[in-house]
Amino acid sequence: MIAPLRRGQNKNPQSIAADASYGNGELLQWLMDRQITPYMPTRDAVARTRSPFFGPERFTYQPESNSYLCPAGQQLNYGGRHDRAFAYIGTRNKCGPCPLKPKCTRGAFRFLGIHRNEPARQRARDLWNTPEFEHAQRQRKKVEALFAELKSRIGLHRLRLRRLKFVQEQFSLAATAQNIKRLVRFLNQLTTQPILTTA
Repeated sequence: MIAPLRRGQNKNPQSIAADASYGNGELLQWLMDRQITPYMPTRDAVARTRSPFFGPERFTYQPESNSYLCPAGQQLNYGGRHDRAFAYIGTRNKCGPCPLKPKCTRGAFRFLGIHRNEPARQRARDLWNTPEFEHAQRQRKKVEALFAELKSRIGLHRLRLRRLKFVQEQFSLAATAQNIKRLVRFLNQLTTQPILTTA
């Protein structure tokens, strides 16, 4: 949606708000490359907050050896690339007797997966607790509420027509009905407000 907006209307969005389903590393990197601020949770947000184990933020990257230091000071060495993440692993000898192991892993040793777009994901995480993030999410929910009303109240849960032309007509009719409902509510508020008089 952003690319056609930039091409057709020559508009460059400065920020974007979305839910966690859009917070994957690839999209966050795409936004970072275009200097667009992402106000969205990352895909791993729920897992991070509910997990009883140390998150990746508790591990310190050592660029000179391409390794990570765990909270106990042990080194996790680079173990190759798996899917979209770089793997860093401990050893049985180091992790087995570690007093912090119950907070780190259930396995014999710690496996730490770092997404290949981790800087972009971390940038999004850094925005979570900012007032700008809260404001953007409130604005997003206003729009989401309108779509939810279209689906659940106005019957646009499933399109009844085919071809883009007819789908556009159906959506336009549904949006018109929605706007009429909102207009009625707005006019009703105006007529029920008390009239102030001066003596």
